[in-house]
Amino acid sequence: MFGFNKKSGFNKASLLPLVAKLGEYLQKGFDHYVAVKAQGEAPTREALQQFLFLQMHSWEPEFQGKKLLDEETKKAAICFVTGIAFNMAREK
Repeated sequence: MFGFNKKSGFNKASLLPLVAKLGEYLQKGFDHYVAVKAQGEAPTREALQQFLFLQMHSWEPEFQGKKLLDEETKKAAICFVTGIAFNMAREK
């Protein structure tokens, strides 16, 4: 199935560093949102996305020697992390 069967040797645990790094970026985004809000400003999704772009622009994760993020995928990852951080931090 998609090259990730037992014969290929794919090990889900080997993705933990990637997931952990995404979690770090999520924390940075959340903290930034809270800091902006504490300064009396209204954080926007676009501003948070720009902040995370600056944080993540040089991130080049690899898996089994293959680069995982082309430009389109990196933009999608930034949008994903931004959306989660924004939705977690904003008030109801």
